[in-house]
Order: sequence, then C-alpha cells, then structure tokens
Amino acid sequence: MARITIKDVAKSLELSVSTVSRALNDKGDVDEKTREKVKNRARELGYTPNMMAKALKGKILGLLGVIIDDNTNPFYAEVVKGMEREAKKHGFHLLLVNTAADYEEQVFAIEFLQNKGVDGILIAPVDDTKPVEMDGIKVPFVIVGRHFEKSDFCEVYNDEELGGYIATRHLLESGRSKIITVQPDMNIFPTRGRSLGYRKALQEYSAESANSAIELKSSPENAGKVVLEYLESSGTCDAVFAYNDMYALEIIALLRSKGIRVPEEIAVVGYDDIPYSVYVCPKLTSVALDKDWLGRTSTEMLIKMIKGKKIREKRYVQKPVLRVRDSG
Repeated sequence: MARITIKDVAKSLELSVSTVSRALNDKGDVDEKTREKVKNRARELGYTPNMMAKALKGKILGLLGVIIDDNTNPFYAEVVKGMEREAKKHGFHLLLVNTAADYEEQVFAIEFLQNKGVDGILIAPVDDTKPVEMDGIKVPFVIVGRHFEKSDFCEVYNDEELGGYIATRHLLESGRSKIITVQPDMNIFPTRGRSLGYRKALQEYSAESANSAIELKSSPENAGKVVLEYLESSGTCDAVFAYNDMYALEIIALLRSKGIRVPEEIAVVGYDDIPYSVYVCPKLTSVALDKDWLGRTSTEMLIKMIKGKKIREKRYVQKPVLRVRDSG
C-alpha cells in the first residue's frame, strides 16, 4: 500500500499543501478549527511523518537534498554539476527535486526530502520574499541563487543588479537607444535585480532613455512571440535585454523567422552564458556567471554547517561579467 503523504491530506480537505504542513507542525497563522480538522483527517488517512530522520538524529547519512525550480534550464545543470563535484569530495550524494517554480511543490519537496533523511538542503526558493516559509526546513539549509533581503540565512547568489546594468550599458554604448527587456512574471531576486539594473543604466544614460523603458513579461517559450507582438502593435526597439539565454535564443529564432536581422536591426543580449550560447548563429552576447562556483560554494557551506563547523561568511555574492559576441 502506498504511503499517505501530506499531498493526500491536503487534497482530501481541498486545502493547500502549505496550510496542511503548517497545521501539522503547529506553525503559521492557521486557525485552531482548521488545525484540528487537518490533524483528525491525517489520523483517519493514516498519515505519519517518516521517522527515519528523527531516529538517526545526530548521525550524518551523507545525503543532501537539492530543490530547484527548472531542471530543463542548462544553467541549473551546471550548478548541480558543481554541487555534485563538491559533495563527492566529502563523501556526500545528492537527491534532486524540481518544483517547476510552483510554491506548493516546494512545500512538498521540503517535506519529501526531510522524510528521506537528508542531512541538509540546497534550495532555490520559488518566492524569496517570504522568509517565514523556510520554517518548514528542520535541517541545515543554504539558499542558492536567491537573496532574502530581511533574513539571516546562509546564501550564495549573484549580483543581479550589476548583471542587468552591464548588459544594458553595453547596448547603450553600442549605439542602441530603444532597449526593451523581457522578464518572467515571477517575484524573485534575479528578476527584481536584473530589471533594476536595466533601469539604472537607462537612467544614467539619459532621462529620455529612462522614460522609454519597456519591460515585457513572458515565459521562455513565448519570449519571441511577446517581442513580435510588441513590435506589431506599433512598438519599436533596436535592442532586447533578455532575462536569460533561453529567452534570448527564443527571441532570436522568432525575429529571424520574420526576416528581422540580428544584430543589424535588433541586438539581443542574454544572461547566464550557457554552453549553447557559442553554438548558435549569431553567437550570443551574454552576462556570464560561474555556475560551477555557485554549486561548489553553496555545497561547501552546507557541509560545514552539517558538520558543525564555523561559517566564516553567511553570504557569498558573485560579480557577473559580460561576454561580448555577435548578437549585440
């Protein structure tokens, strides 16, 4: 018989996974009536938390949980490779869970990994404005590629504002004046930072440029379509700063399919500098990050925490650089 999970309890009560989790753990702003209803239903269904972690408390098993929001993005493939390399040096293995940027899946992933007895968790949160949501993590954890502005978490992340700034400044210095940006509709540190850097560069260049700032929202697979729709609705631009390389490659493909030359008519700059960037035509100009460093540093920090060693710094911030190629 399959083990009853927190998802099963939530589904039976038509409640969110996070509400059920908080009720079972006596956390958060769950009213007493709901809390009691959740606990009663959990007992009826036979839900019990996995006790392996509690039984082995204080004993290191050599297993690290990893929670990311998009395992199809080559960026994370390189980050996880760095995590795996560092983990193996210390005799640890990884257990990876993908949330697909879904908050409920993140709540479930945290419970799932802890029930598996992981020693610690490396997590890229779906929403890094809610530090209270990290209450569900009862083992050491490190935030990867995100930054909670009002918290004291251990974090390893990138200077996203600087990345957005140098990408936009490069386009301005190359003679582009009508620069739009395409960003995901997600409230996460990278989106906020890259958008802020974009606007900062425009503001420094001229008030006219700042006033013409255009920020389009899209998923990576629709980025090109969104740009074309903007152009067709009397919008004009001579450059696009894309949220990441997956967005940029989609935008270039759609522009070229309509006979729009890149970079002659519209320049495109991406972000992350994934390996594919140099294998496309034109080769992609991109903001480069050391993904391996991100994975290794976060894992090294987590393992030190698990072993009870002193953490010298609680936050490590990487400075991105621009790789100028052919697309802009």
